[in-house]
Amino acid sequence: MSRLLIITRPALATGFQLAGVDAYAANDAAEAQQRIARWLDNETSGLLAVDEALLRGFDREFVRRMNAAANLPYLALPGGEPLPPEETARRQIAEMIRSTVGFHITFQG
Repeated sequence: MSRLLIITRPALATGFQLAGVDAYAANDAAEAQQRIARWLDNETSGLLAVDEALLRGFDREFVRRMNAAANLPYLALPGGEPLPPEETARRQIAEMIRSTVGFHITFQG
């Protein structure tokens, strides 16, 4: 698995592309799901990073399909919006790790 695929909002895709990453713009969750579904159907392999705002709009059944795809694990890219007061950086990182590796990790201190 030597490929990184990013699905993000159009305003951010160009920045990732300039950094040399395979980044694709999606205007909404449905458009992102269609692209990812094609990759899953074609058994594309790599690491998938999905804009958190888009990921929140995915169908639950589609997220289950993504979770079952061993050749295309995914993680959420933080959207950059202000975090609610109860959301801390530690909690956000722990959630990203949990969704990627399947284990909840707590931080001391």
